[in-house]
Amino acid sequence: MAKSKKGTSSKEEKTALKEDQVREWLNAHPDFLKENADLLAVAATPKRQSGDGVVDMQSFLVERLQNEVKRLSEQQEMFVGAARQNQLIQNRVHHSVQALLSATGFAHFIHILTQDLPEILEVDVITLCIEDGPIPLPEMTGLQRLKSGSVERANWRGGQILMRPIASKSKAIFGPAMDLVTSDALIRLEVPSLHAEAMLAIGSREENHFHPEQGTELLSFLAICTQSCLQMWLENTTLS
Repeated sequence: MAKSKKGTSSKEEKTALKEDQVREWLNAHPDFLKENADLLAVAATPKRQSGDGVVDMQSFLVERLQNEVKRLSEQQEMFVGAARQNQLIQNRVHHSVQALLSATGFAHFIHILTQDLPEILEVDVITLCIEDGPIPLPEMTGLQRLKSGSVERANWRGGQILMRPIASKSKAIFGPAMDLVTSDALIRLEVPSLHAEAMLAIGSREENHFHPEQGTELLSFLAICTQSCLQMWLENTTLS
């Protein structure tokens, strides 16, 4: 029995010595927990016995700090994920613009816009919609002719881009690909040489792929490049 007590005492003394070393080190490095706050999230909360209904404020504050650290960590992960996703989309848009600038003629430009860009942007369909006007345009896959006034009838809400999480099926906008579209983005284009209203339509089979809360800066950039290229080819090409 005496040996057992002696062994237990020695073990406790060794453990206490290690704890003292930790405390001494932490006292010598007061900024350690500030710079490694995530450790507080896994630390055991001290449970103190408080009589007469006295609230253990230390345990309460530590627990609140642990929850705050956990919340900030989750928020950081969300921000990092959003930044990565934004960078991915930005790269796709830049790749799309490079592809548009490589066009060698009007027909080639329309082909790149409506046939190549869906794969680059990872959407299901892209069409260029142009209202009836005085400029003759060739019959081409992805080039949709609309009745006069069709673009203005869309609910633009005072903007140039309309993001619809759930879009109605429209053969006028997406032609034979209309059944592929569940969510879409409509972007108004300003092309003076057309003498008619025009818009770019991007459709996805994924519900909520586009929604009003999304940022539109990259889509605006793509639209500016599209309308500039279209204007250039209309000014320099005979379309008859």
